[in-house]
Amino acid sequence: MGEMTRCARGIALAIGVALALFTAGCGGDDDKSGDRSPVSGESRSADAGDSLSPLIVSAVQPAVPFKGSAGKYLVSYELRLFNATPLTLTPSRVSISTPDGAVVRKLGRKDIAAALALPSTRSGVRQLGEAQRATLYLTLDFEDRSDIPDRLVHRIAVTNERLAGGRAVSAAASVKVAKDFDVPVLGPPLQAGRGYIAADSCCFSERHRRALLAIGNGQWLAQRFAVDWEQIDSSRRFVKRGGDPAKPADYTIYGQRAIAAADAKVVQVIDGLRDQTPGALPQGVTLPEADGNAVVARLDDGLYMLYAHLQRGSIKVKKGDEIKRGDLIGLVGNSGNTSAPHLHFHVMDGPSALTSEGVPYVIDEFATRGRLRSTAVFDKYENTTTPFDIVRFDGDADNDDELPLDLTVDDFK
Repeated sequence: MGEMTRCARGIALAIGVALALFTAGCGGDDDKSGDRSPVSGESRSADAGDSLSPLIVSAVQPAVPFKGSAGKYLVSYELRLFNATPLTLTPSRVSISTPDGAVVRKLGRKDIAAALALPSTRSGVRQLGEAQRATLYLTLDFEDRSDIPDRLVHRIAVTNERLAGGRAVSAAASVKVAKDFDVPVLGPPLQAGRGYIAADSCCFSERHRRALLAIGNGQWLAQRFAVDWEQIDSSRRFVKRGGDPAKPADYTIYGQRAIAAADAKVVQVIDGLRDQTPGALPQGVTLPEADGNAVVARLDDGLYMLYAHLQRGSIKVKKGDEIKRGDLIGLVGNSGNTSAPHLHFHVMDGPSALTSEGVPYVIDEFATRGRLRSTAVFDKYENTTTPFDIVRFDGDADNDDELPLDLTVDDFK
């Protein structure tokens, strides 16, 4: 018993020393120069700092800027946060700046909670427990592409009464902005038509933007810039007047022609899955069946396009086909993990619809007529025959080389 007591005291002393080292003065820069490890080749520095780091912040990917349909240039990316203490930490301030120190944006507790997510909670996370990891989803907007810095530097303050001074600030975490990367310029993925809804598009929708998947000992966000294309009729109904919301064929979007958004080579085709009954997500869908009947095609720049949830037997291409912009891919259906007919479309950096990273793209020509008021409105009317109002936009509705943003009502020419 005495040996166990001495052991427990030793552990308590070690924890106490560690907590004393979590000071508000911790910090630094992740770009220190110095020697390189002969084992890993990574940079090493003689400057070890003067305190332990309670919060470890790391960038996920280089951020790729693009122009959204609201007319501004967007940089949408993620940071990974790791609580390296036995304490419960509350993120209280995020400071984003340029490398020379000019402040780009600051986030307080409310904005941080809205942007911070766990696998089981995609928004509203206010604290990190011991050894807990979370993802911070960030989107910055700029009036002009020239305003975007080459790097974004982040420092995150956390609080806990047991920290020295009750507060600590993370070391600087730098995110590279790939300003020289040209996002693909595509045509519409659907035939010419009116009233297409860019559901769950970038950048604050949680269903795609925060659909982080753990597969094969890695985490993937292939749906980072995905859009679920739905459609309303001239009376602003998702389900045709007099139709049955339980029948896929009664939805306005059902049977629309999904077309090649660019010249590409087909690398994968999945077919043979039946339509689901609309109204709720189906039970028992396996991971390989999630996209339903689907087509993956490789663009000339090495990126890939995904068309998902197509009708069984409607796909007109096969693996190895060279397709041209405008070619028929298949018909919109309701196969796979879906609660209403739609075309799921996204661009990614690999051939797998799951274990790839989502990449932004723009559509060369479309017209935005308005937007739905909120995701709550979308959810309320999606599986009904009830017409609803949209917020109509004034002025020029023509969009060139932009990504349709979440809940916009768009026409394809």
